[in-house]
Amino acid sequence: MQRGSLGSVKPAAASVIGPAPRRAARYAASRSGGHNRSAATRTAHGPVPQPRRQLGTVAAASTTDVQPQAPAQTPPPEVKYAADISILPVNKRVDVVRVACRDRLPEVEFNQRHGTTSNAYLLKNTSGAYEVLIDVPNKVFDVDFVGQLASAGATSTLTTIIITRLSPERLPVLARVLEACKKEGLQLLLSNPALQLLNERAAANEALSAALQGVKVEAINRGSDVKLAGASKGLRFVLIPTPRWPDLVAVYSEQDNILFSSNFFSAHTAMAGASSATDSGGWDAYAADWRNYYDCMLAPVARQVATALDRLNINATSSPEAGGGGGLAQALAPLRRLAGLVRDLTLGADDGVAEPLTVGAIAPMHGPVVRQSLTELVGRYAEWTARQVEASGVAAVAVLYASAYGNTASLAQAISRGITKAGVGVETLNLEQCGQDELEAALDRCSGFVLGSPTLGGHMPTQVQTALGTIMRNANARQVPCSVFGSFGWSGEAVDMMERRLKDAGFRFAFDPVRCKFKPTQQTLQVCEESGLDLAQDIRKKKKRNERVAAEKLSVAEVGSGKALALGRVVGSLCVLTGRDGDAEGAMLASWVSQASFNPPGLTVAVKQDRAMESMLPVGASFNLNILAEGKERAVMKQMLKPFKPAEDRFAGMDVQRSESTGAVIIPDSAAYVECTVVSRMEAGDHVVLYAQVNDGKVLNQTGQSAVHYRRIGTNY
Repeated sequence: MQRGSLGSVKPAAASVIGPAPRRAARYAASRSGGHNRSAATRTAHGPVPQPRRQLGTVAAASTTDVQPQAPAQTPPPEVKYAADISILPVNKRVDVVRVACRDRLPEVEFNQRHGTTSNAYLLKNTSGAYEVLIDVPNKVFDVDFVGQLASAGATSTLTTIIITRLSPERLPVLARVLEACKKEGLQLLLSNPALQLLNERAAANEALSAALQGVKVEAINRGSDVKLAGASKGLRFVLIPTPRWPDLVAVYSEQDNILFSSNFFSAHTAMAGASSATDSGGWDAYAADWRNYYDCMLAPVARQVATALDRLNINATSSPEAGGGGGLAQALAPLRRLAGLVRDLTLGADDGVAEPLTVGAIAPMHGPVVRQSLTELVGRYAEWTARQVEASGVAAVAVLYASAYGNTASLAQAISRGITKAGVGVETLNLEQCGQDELEAALDRCSGFVLGSPTLGGHMPTQVQTALGTIMRNANARQVPCSVFGSFGWSGEAVDMMERRLKDAGFRFAFDPVRCKFKPTQQTLQVCEESGLDLAQDIRKKKKRNERVAAEKLSVAEVGSGKALALGRVVGSLCVLTGRDGDAEGAMLASWVSQASFNPPGLTVAVKQDRAMESMLPVGASFNLNILAEGKERAVMKQMLKPFKPAEDRFAGMDVQRSESTGAVIIPDSAAYVECTVVSRMEAGDHVVLYAQVNDGKVLNQTGQSAVHYRRIGTNY
């Protein structure tokens, strides 16, 4: 491989939204702490930039001050997930090494329960030999990744390994790949933040350090490129960091018009039964998975996503190998709208790729290679991002956190998901990466905030302490609702410290602090999502009051036409929908219920998109529908309408039973119940309509009638 412009190592930009020229000096000074630093230092295995100092840096094994430390508790055993591994062709020069797992992983982004794929890509040179490997899978998958590479002959021919996103869980796999491929001239390319993580872990891990010996490690800079042997065109790199993934890099193959997009344009699906590397089922097959991934992982960082999309500047096109794709007519409007938003966010700074990338396929880290749905997905990303950025302009919650092992970041992600579900924007700041000016600006404009921290040596890490001091001094932060959260391995003092200081200063908490020991469970993630929902609904209280007033005015205005009053005469059975997902459980009143099919027996249920229960009802989920009995419904309604804390038992004090097949609650005083499985979902305005197949059921009251919900007007429940 010939090397292009990777010869010099420069510190990478730490924030995806670059400062305008007139703010550049102040911005750089604030992010560096006002001190000069050398551009790079060297270790035995390559040039290494000095760590960038922002508000502080989380060190997983230490704090700034040496403190007495509680004895470490044994962490839970490492979990391995069964998976299949295969190599599939993307085109004649590119193959995907696909690790497909059908199990459900615990994080919030896997709530579709479709499993996942972890993709790595092998690129061939003009002689047909594998020369470049892009990415490695997570160690949690029980597969022999190195063995698969060896059986394909790649370990003897690879000269370059590119990492678009590095996490501690990928380092053991990377080390094994380096050992298997080690030979003179092997180079490892990754961004500066990833390089910092690599060196921190190598200093404490002999196996990783040994694997790096003799490997040429280089940092990817904006505008870097490389060329495969004999190729006239090369690979270009675009830095697209987000607060959770500050090391994110996209790779563009000029030869193939393929964008290796890392986490962007991903979907968590095992692609069960798919024999192709691409989205051969089209938009209908993968739309829900693409949307869920975006909502969970990218909607909370919409400002950074907007700038990243602007940097990528994708010009979707059809190629002979793409099998179609069509024009961009439907995507132009949201893309132009997004470009305008980016200009506002960056104050007109030129911070991206100058010319468009002509893209015939997108190869993400998770899910199918996108060809058939390319234009649609690019346009939808622009549309979703513009919507989130605009929502943040109306009301936004600042989600501020630091994370030593990724667990606090998972909590932040789940809280953010709850906030965005309620239609409130999120501005996420990773306190390891952001500067003081960014933090102050976010606090000045936020409508609420949450602060997350791990516990290290019995204390908050330095940058959380610094951020907490900034919060205490900020006038706007004192006026808005807030809360705190964090993960720990022993006693969790950091959460207690944050809570005490904020409450002593008179800050108003919107929900109880969230504490998580080691990795979050489904119940913990439910607590986080519902807590975020509560905070967002607290912020929207005034808006909701205005909506109710508007609805009352609407009802008066429409009395003459009778439309709203007539709609209110549509009645439905009064039901309680119950569901269970691992150790998480939910329930809600439902009256927008109707039988939808005879064969197979099926029904529809409409669920408002900002209901906590909605996340527990993806395609494939099971639930029970308890049809309440006339004359016995009031006590159940009273119970269901009580205010509940996040993940609180909705049936405390009630006599209930559980279904053996679904695990969900059965209310014995109901007229009947049915056990159902969600077959499909359809967005319908502010609701989601579920079509579910009825698998079983029982009449519990042979003489009783179903309770019916009557409404005065069709503009509310």
